[in-house]
Amino acid sequence: MVRPRAQAAHGRSFGAQAGVYDEVRPGYPDAALALALTGWDRQWSDLRVCDLGAGTGILSRRLHALGTELVAVDPDAVALERNPAPTVVGTAEDTGMEAESVDLVTVAQAWHWFDEPRAAAEVARVLKPGGRLLILINQLDVRVDWVLRLSRIMHAGDVYRPQYRPDPGAGLTLIDHRLVEFTTELSVDGIVDLARTRSYWLRSNEKTRARVESNLREYLSVEHPIPDTVHLPYMCLAYLLERH
Repeated sequence: MVRPRAQAAHGRSFGAQAGVYDEVRPGYPDAALALALTGWDRQWSDLRVCDLGAGTGILSRRLHALGTELVAVDPDAVALERNPAPTVVGTAEDTGMEAESVDLVTVAQAWHWFDEPRAAAEVARVLKPGGRLLILINQLDVRVDWVLRLSRIMHAGDVYRPQYRPDPGAGLTLIDHRLVEFTTELSVDGIVDLARTRSYWLRSNEKTRARVESNLREYLSVEHPIPDTVHLPYMCLAYLLERH
């Protein structure tokens, strides 16, 4: 089990692979993003949004394109250098933002790095009454046998739990959820680069990294050979919560 302090440190290490991260990590499907507006008489251009744990800006770029008034918050200043939005160096537990200042908080690929009760309290603090929290989690689709094997070789840690629902408290109530299937096209080199952006790789020594790369290349050339590229199956798990 990773201790909370060590977990937070791992969550701040992605800036070291910022360029690779942007190249090989997938974006978030429009159908998953659209969950944020379900049953809400609001448009994207009406919203002031905090993209929390925003990192290099994979989601921030899409939110910016949708016309939101956006602030990107992350503890990793190196990762934020690539983010096109106005940025604040801060944590999920202490964003540095004003109380009741945003309509929507988005958290993409980062909720599991947070101290959930403290992060929930901070999200509730910065949201306006009736504001929303959208949690997005892209996972390799480990329901597919060969993808499950791939994830284990790269120590991805992607485990699909159909029953999971975030219940962080602090007045944040789950009001909807959605699973969106999609694929992203990668070469063998791209899949190896994908492994390089995972926390297991980032905290491993060179010997371990070499072993993971060798095992990946052998699997994709011998056990499950792929052509020049493959459409790698993913699922995006989207959870919508509301502040009451």
